[in-house]
Amino acid sequence: MRTLGTRAWIVAALLVVALAPVPATAAGARTTITFWHAMGGPLGETIKALVDEFNRAHPGVEVVAQYQGNYGQLQQKILASVAAGQPPVVAQSYSNWTEQLLEAKAIVPLDPFVKGPDGWSKEELADFWPVFLEANRWDGTLWSIPFNKSIYVLFYNASLYKELGVSAPADWEALLKVSRAATLKRGGEIVRHGFGLRPNVDQFALFLLTNGGEWLSPDFQKARFAEKPGVEALQFMVDLLHKYRVAYYIEGYMEQDFAAGKVAAYATSVPGRPYVEQAVGDKFEWGIGPLPTRSSRRTPVAGTDLVIFSKATPEQQKAAWTFVKWLVEPQQTARWSMETFYLPVRQSAMKVPAFQEYLRRDPRNGAALVLLPYAVTDPPIQEWNRIRNYISDAVAQAFLLKATPQAALEEAARKTDAELARRR
Repeated sequence: MRTLGTRAWIVAALLVVALAPVPATAAGARTTITFWHAMGGPLGETIKALVDEFNRAHPGVEVVAQYQGNYGQLQQKILASVAAGQPPVVAQSYSNWTEQLLEAKAIVPLDPFVKGPDGWSKEELADFWPVFLEANRWDGTLWSIPFNKSIYVLFYNASLYKELGVSAPADWEALLKVSRAATLKRGGEIVRHGFGLRPNVDQFALFLLTNGGEWLSPDFQKARFAEKPGVEALQFMVDLLHKYRVAYYIEGYMEQDFAAGKVAAYATSVPGRPYVEQAVGDKFEWGIGPLPTRSSRRTPVAGTDLVIFSKATPEQQKAAWTFVKWLVEPQQTARWSMETFYLPVRQSAMKVPAFQEYLRRDPRNGAALVLLPYAVTDPPIQEWNRIRNYISDAVAQAFLLKATPQAALEEAARKTDAELARRR
């Protein structure tokens, strides 16, 4: 169980953003609620379709979905709207944002709704994947509901692997072996690397967790990523790059290089799949598999939850709960997963007939689902954004050979401990 930090909550009140006021509800009219999200492009189209369907099925409620830009922009606008006293009614929120919002009393606890007449039974609560629901509780109280969740997987060139007579690597040793086989030189120059890396905290997570490492101590008072499992993880990544020369790294995304045959495999979250499909087309067959492991199958997950704001009227909060509850029902979370490749947040979604057909249609559609029992969430503390930056800097320093993995991680841990000390 998590406990709240005692550090004062500070918002960037000087942010200048366009704030959408919470509409009032006229007598006899529909209860109107605003829903702020960060789902652009095709994801936004699915959000719109779901919201339109909800509004048709619930004549007493009108949800107004408002795209706020990327996650960083959404966070800034939420903080500024809270500071200005004009927040939305519902919004997406990472768990580290949620802690900040609940300390500011900007959101409402959801247990009264869950336990109310229009709530969930114990069986329905147990239907959520436990790792997702637990990440939404503070001091035993539920403050948010899991929504768009993703998990990290390995994308690989199946045609090339078949040609080489190799399989998707199951562990670190196999990853090195397969990457060596897939690395191609011409005229002394490497024209295809076996594996691709990005210099950031999320890539480090893939190796830290599968090596049995931890981000922080259970009480969130001490960094643990610089311990032996973390140092081994970063050292292995650096060795793939510089010692074995079977990997390379880029700051941006890997899909175009993957499609161009410059890299044979890389790891990213499963919603990256549409970009792979678009980039690769019919150039070759590609596959999805679990991350290569060492001592653990623990796999990082990402994604946001849904929160309801306390500035909303009781009628709006009730309407918001109706919307949130509907959005994560088995039918809707299954549809969301099928159209976006995010994970269904409820286990019974996999019994929905359309979802079962979706799984039968393409084996890759179920590749990420088998990893859910091993899912690990990021630390749900408001300092996590800054800590992520410290770790990303450490990974970049090690990749550039400006510091050893141990020295780089120890420096990041020192900064992290200073951040965590302010929680006490």
